[in-house]
Amino acid sequence: MAREGYSNIAIILGITIILTLISFFSGGSLYWKIPSMVSGLLLLFTLYFFRDPEREVKQNPNHVLSPGDGVIVEIKDVDDDYVGEAQKITMFLSPLNVHINRVPISGKITSVNYKYGAFKAAYAEDASEVNEQSMVTMENDLMKIKFAQIAGALARRIINYLREEDQVIQGERYGMIKFGSRMDVTIPRTAEVLVELKEPVRGGLTVLAKMD
Repeated sequence: MAREGYSNIAIILGITIILTLISFFSGGSLYWKIPSMVSGLLLLFTLYFFRDPEREVKQNPNHVLSPGDGVIVEIKDVDDDYVGEAQKITMFLSPLNVHINRVPISGKITSVNYKYGAFKAAYAEDASEVNEQSMVTMENDLMKIKFAQIAGALARRIINYLREEDQVIQGERYGMIKFGSRMDVTIPRTAEVLVELKEPVRGGLTVLAKMD
């Protein structure tokens, strides 16, 4: 279970217990039984959402791993102020996906920037530009990359534990986005992209691209 969900789970568990007790002592009145059942279902969903499965990450310095679970919704060439001539791979994470985020490559964090913005639906075409997001740049001996956690209509809380100058290992956990989101990964244009549009990906397991 992801530690980021402890507070959410505790609050909903408390509400569920209170409603269940009230329902019990009121003789099972539907007036209280229905809210207690709804709260119980919400508790089950919250437990499911904050799951954090262990994964066997196969580290490879030539690979860029997916930072999250989701579906690829866009792959396009861009000119990036940090990476240079680049390709941006975008994935959409539904509320049913695992939302723990993992570092795509091993190396040094060169910047972490938080940008306040809108909360458009994560699948909106311009969500990468206008939505609230946490942007990270990093590099190693082979490449520079940029990756971003992007808020959506439901996702109002971005958690990122990375700090500038951190030395990180490919596949390690670094944060999450609560309740539906989008992620961008910007890589050098010389990298070979290994995923396609509408392809499902898994954080720390799916290889998005590789450098020769």
